[in-house]
Amino acid sequence: MSFLSRWLTATSGVLTVAAVTWGRRRRTPSPVPHSQSPQGLSPLQDIRARLLATESDVRLGALRDWVAHGESRAEHRQPALDVLCEALRELPWPGTEVDQRWRLVLQASLAARLRPGPGFWLGSDVDLRHTTLVDFDLSECRLRDARFDGTRFLGDARFDQSTFLGTLQARGAFFGRHVLFTRSVFARGLGLRGATVCGNGELSHLHVAGPAVLRGMRFSGRADFTCSRFGSELDCSRVRFGGRAVFRRAWFAGASSFAGAWFRGREDFVDAAFGGESSFENTRFGHRVHAD
Repeated sequence: MSFLSRWLTATSGVLTVAAVTWGRRRRTPSPVPHSQSPQGLSPLQDIRARLLATESDVRLGALRDWVAHGESRAEHRQPALDVLCEALRELPWPGTEVDQRWRLVLQASLAARLRPGPGFWLGSDVDLRHTTLVDFDLSECRLRDARFDGTRFLGDARFDQSTFLGTLQARGAFFGRHVLFTRSVFARGLGLRGATVCGNGELSHLHVAGPAVLRGMRFSGRADFTCSRFGSELDCSRVRFGGRAVFRRAWFAGASSFAGAWFRGREDFVDAAFGGESSFENTRFGHRVHAD
């Protein structure tokens, strides 16, 4: 699928589906100047308030105004993204059926601005700490920093084939099903300390140039790091691998620590390359180690 098709599907498509679901949309006026905004609100503050309104047509009008505001000037884009992240964070959970559908619309609108192609907003940061996200899809995106500390991901969470020019931090995050980081690139580091993955963790062909901190993670299913490359330190200490842990042909350029980790399933380090010091102190293995 081309970038144009992805963008049209993620942006125009979600708005059309939402409109059909919630009823016929009424035309909403475009953002008014600061001096004319209701109750003295700035245009972005007005958009934020309307994104959380109870009326579906008001919400849809606010989303159209949000796109127009961000597209009007490059310096408007990051503040606009911050407002959309705030709206996602403040949506009630579980909320009404309308709230649940609106969450998916906002998530798709966010991703559409982070995927290269028409409407792409370069150099963006995302702050979705302590947010509930459902079937979150940030695959094939390009952004700078992303923060998901304490966030709940319900359903699958996709970050595969994405590029993070800064860092991704998801300390203490909860992944209710599978999480995919396959073929993603992290230029300055990856932080998943204390995160819980209830399904499988697909992290094969991962490239992390900066430090990777996975300390204290919990994988209920398989953890696949096949052919992943860690250019700096890797901290996998006290990680609990509930299913199979695969590090086949992985490359560790810096120091790597698996101290205190627990491999309850089968572990596979066949053809893994360690360029720095490695520690397996107090590591527990539930099955025979494969490291030929």
